[in-house]
Amino acid sequence: MSRFIYDYVAVIGIDGMGNFNRNAETPNIDRIFADGATNYFALSMNPTISAENWGAMLLGANPMVHNLTNSIVSTVEYGNKELPSVFTRIRKAFPDAYLSSAVNWRPINFGIIEHDVGVQLLNNPKDEDLTPIILEEVAKKPKFLFVQFDDVDGAGHGGGYGLEGHLSRISLTDKFVGEIHKAYEDAGILDKTLFIVTADHGGIRRGHGGYTDEEKYVFFGATGKSVKKGEAGAIQTKDISALVLYALGLEVPAYDIYGYSSQVPEGIFEEPVRKYIKYEKKESVVETLPTPGYKNGLAKFVDTERLRLAVFFDNEIKDETGNCKFDEFGKVKYYSNGVRGSCGEFGTIGCVRTNGLEPEIQGSFTFGTWVKVEKNVNEECVVFSTKPWWWRKRSSAGISLVLKNHDSVFCIANGEDDLSLITPFPEDFSSGWIHILVAVDKEKKEIRVYYNFRFIRSVVLPDKYIRETVTNTLVIGNDSEMDNNNRAFPNLFRMDDFLFFEGTNEKDAVALKLYYGM
Repeated sequence: MSRFIYDYVAVIGIDGMGNFNRNAETPNIDRIFADGATNYFALSMNPTISAENWGAMLLGANPMVHNLTNSIVSTVEYGNKELPSVFTRIRKAFPDAYLSSAVNWRPINFGIIEHDVGVQLLNNPKDEDLTPIILEEVAKKPKFLFVQFDDVDGAGHGGGYGLEGHLSRISLTDKFVGEIHKAYEDAGILDKTLFIVTADHGGIRRGHGGYTDEEKYVFFGATGKSVKKGEAGAIQTKDISALVLYALGLEVPAYDIYGYSSQVPEGIFEEPVRKYIKYEKKESVVETLPTPGYKNGLAKFVDTERLRLAVFFDNEIKDETGNCKFDEFGKVKYYSNGVRGSCGEFGTIGCVRTNGLEPEIQGSFTFGTWVKVEKNVNEECVVFSTKPWWWRKRSSAGISLVLKNHDSVFCIANGEDDLSLITPFPEDFSSGWIHILVAVDKEKKEIRVYYNFRFIRSVVLPDKYIRETVTNTLVIGNDSEMDNNNRAFPNLFRMDDFLFFEGTNEKDAVALKLYYGM
């Protein structure tokens, strides 16, 4: 428990600001945190998307744990009792406290904060109109006030992040921050308040969701009587929850990477806190072993009745099941060592196409493959696809698996809309070989993702995608137009052992783990 207990905490979140306030006129933020703790390189959670990061702040967990997306928080009221929000944790300790959340983006109040713990939930779609509402809330002296301004992000989407329109909007929001800070002073509680300003993510060009520096680095500032002046230590957006609890004198739950993992950063408070846990990222080195063959190897471990495609890339493109024949475009190489035998090199140099998948694959399906992640590849490589990937065509019906250096993206689309599921790699993984297994279960209406045969996450598959989305034309090494990897984002990547199953079975990951001896 903290030795210095604040009576009040205010968290002001500026959506889409990143750390671009460094380049904008922000006299109020500069003044407020002149004697506080700041960090212009705090880390947004991956993916750099609003629900994933506002959820991380208020729930204190990684996006792969809280599993919230923009679509989910917009349509499903939050009620996960096993991972309560910071509001619920405060309410348990202070039954009579006034708690408030005032936001521009309504899904925060609908899909991240519980509706049964007595939080005053206020929404307004314009930051200018939201600010007077916030000032009225401050006058009520809320023990915890959470604020989210959204129009900075809108300016980034509309005119480009870091450009004039975005920066001028940050300057306007700085005015609102100054008014809120002044309201705490007028209410006579500023000296009893921990005051925090931060952002959920930044942006690049007119979007975000990736993990470039422009997207992942955000500003963090804290000020209060016990806050040390200077640069705050390592901090992630999910650490806001622990900061709020600690400041109010409440116990911060033990660190659990698969549960509550919010921590109090070092270098903010004078009093000591427990050591901040950081995972050391390591390259994944896999020893290359000979491919044991199909009948005496893989076929002894997996359900061959469901296996519709199996390619080992051992000096050729051959489907061991006999269902598919391939046409080659460009030149695929097999000179590099893979996980079993050689691997295939795709991308700028070439790809292959097959029309051998049967129509029944239109139902549930599972695919798995090894991919080699390179640190220096920042753009998107399409591993395989039955559809175009270029962003203007992402809603074209079909599926795609896309590789980046921080995560993979599985996209399923119905011709009108798409669901792009971004799954970050494990925190201790930097590069090297990793196995990706994705099960699309249309009966259970869910998508399950596994890394290295370990279950990572499941998400709801909306009804609108439970129709024919997979054609029997599949391209390995590019998108269906064979355009992305060699024109849009010219990169080379390596993959090994591509398998495609009809239907799903939760034992697939176990069977493959045994096959690879892991």
